[in-house]
Amino acid sequence: MKQIILLHLVLFIIVMAFFQTVSFSYASPSEIITGYILDISRDIYTNIIQPSESILRDSSGKVRLKLFLSPWGELKNVYVSKSSGSQELDSLCLDAVLKYNRFQPFPETLGEEDLWIEVPVIFYSVAQELTPRKRTRISRGEDNKIEDKKLDLYSMDDAVDIALENQMAAKIATGEVELARLKLREARRALFPKSSLNYMETVGQTTASSQDFTDKEYKLKFEYPLYYGWRLKYAVEQAISNVKASRHSYDKVLQELRIEVEAAFYSYLISRINFEAQKALLMQTHKIFDIAKKRFDMELTIRSEFLKVESQIKQINSQSISSKNDTDMAKLTLAQAMGIEDPDKLDSVIDTDIDLTELKPVYLDLELEDYMDMAFKNRPDLKAKEYIVEFNEYEEKIAASKDQLKVDLTGSYGKSGGAYETETLYMDKDWFIGFKVSKPLGGNTLSTSYTKEETSEKHGQSSRTSAISKAVELGLLDGIQLFSDRKTAEIGFKKAKEDLQKTRNLVIKEVKESYLSYKKGLAQVSANKNKIKYKEEELKIAEARAELNEIPASELIEAHMSLFDEKSFYIESIGSLYQALAKLNKATGYALFLDNKGFMLANVK
Repeated sequence: MKQIILLHLVLFIIVMAFFQTVSFSYASPSEIITGYILDISRDIYTNIIQPSESILRDSSGKVRLKLFLSPWGELKNVYVSKSSGSQELDSLCLDAVLKYNRFQPFPETLGEEDLWIEVPVIFYSVAQELTPRKRTRISRGEDNKIEDKKLDLYSMDDAVDIALENQMAAKIATGEVELARLKLREARRALFPKSSLNYMETVGQTTASSQDFTDKEYKLKFEYPLYYGWRLKYAVEQAISNVKASRHSYDKVLQELRIEVEAAFYSYLISRINFEAQKALLMQTHKIFDIAKKRFDMELTIRSEFLKVESQIKQINSQSISSKNDTDMAKLTLAQAMGIEDPDKLDSVIDTDIDLTELKPVYLDLELEDYMDMAFKNRPDLKAKEYIVEFNEYEEKIAASKDQLKVDLTGSYGKSGGAYETETLYMDKDWFIGFKVSKPLGGNTLSTSYTKEETSEKHGQSSRTSAISKAVELGLLDGIQLFSDRKTAEIGFKKAKEDLQKTRNLVIKEVKESYLSYKKGLAQVSANKNKIKYKEEELKIAEARAELNEIPASELIEAHMSLFDEKSFYIESIGSLYQALAKLNKATGYALFLDNKGFMLANVK
């Protein structure tokens, strides 16, 4: 019996010393891992200070970095695994990496252990030289504040990065993932023995004697769940499902923040460019108005014609004021989406130096069914709901397993002793071992226990004490909660499946709506582009006729206004097209991506 106790004690110490709370890893498809590495490479690449041409000429243009990352994307170490041949270029890459406190979290396929990841950074190839974009990316984990000093212009991705750093929703989602991991650690810990170290000292006086006595004991107590009907194993699997669900929920929050920023970014971009075009129109027509006023003052133009020109100028001025108000509101919306308190700061940092009239429509050569497939494979909210269904399925199994046998092993091992003050206190072995088996019966619980113990001599005793105890107990109606637990688990499982179906229907709806909006945007852009060319020709003719005094100033202003209207429609159409693409991108779980030239497919079939 003593050997059994010592064996369990040694087993417990070994488990506690070597058991890792996070030890599961999952098979990882090469496509997902490659995509993750490319994302990190892109993040590093866009953060590098542009090297000079001489540095690029003196190097191979390729650097390989080894990054030691935690599953949450925290950078723990980095070094150059393969040099470019230029120490300066290698240093630029290392500096760019060190600007990040945290990279993107691991995809599910990489597991939950710290990993060394090799990341290539390529500056040029044989066919084409690539140089990093000149842009400033916000370092993750720092307090990102826009200061009054001159800053580099931010692009769409930078605006999204700022939002992710500032929005509380992303921080809450991060906390939920950490909480799920703590729950997983708790579930795994329950598989192994519980133990405690105890020390007790009693000093007192007997009633039959005036002598003082002292009792002392120290021991290791343990409790080990031998069999719980697979309940503890199910609890671990359930906790793993919860971790997966929380990670996909985190991705869902990030994607929702991203689409909010993207939509606000394009709205602000459209309104600001429209406002600039409106101001340009106002300046052009004011010149025509000045000439018309001079002609009216010289009585070369009738009053009704001058009043018409004056009315047109007032209309343009009114539209300019309205456009300014729209821009301010769009700016406020974008600032709120990015978590920036002062919207005026955006004027100096958001890059709006883009001529949307020069952008061409983007054609995606896929059908609606292809986007549906992308969505069902990549949508994080859909995956989160699937794991929640799995979570509730394990809850049902746990509830059912509570009706099975439950076997516990308990025991202790140590030393104890007691003596009067006139005696010498000797400490001797003190141990206890016991088994307890219980089984629910209807709403009752039948349990039986067997224990054996051996204690050392205490004061007033001349020998050790040994005892064996056996007991049977029937708890009356102490297990009726099992019925409600099973019912609760059953209802929860059904609700989870219903939520999953609702999410699938929502995904289908979002993909269809965004796809149809994209198709509608293509048609509008194509129609407006042709109208612009027509109105440009009309304006040229009007300007030529105005120089010959063949048409009044009001007709020339009307030609300018007509061209502006068509350009404005085109700007709104191309902006709406890009918004539709952004929504389609989000609807597919960001299976598409936006580069410098436009939207492109990540996986072209």
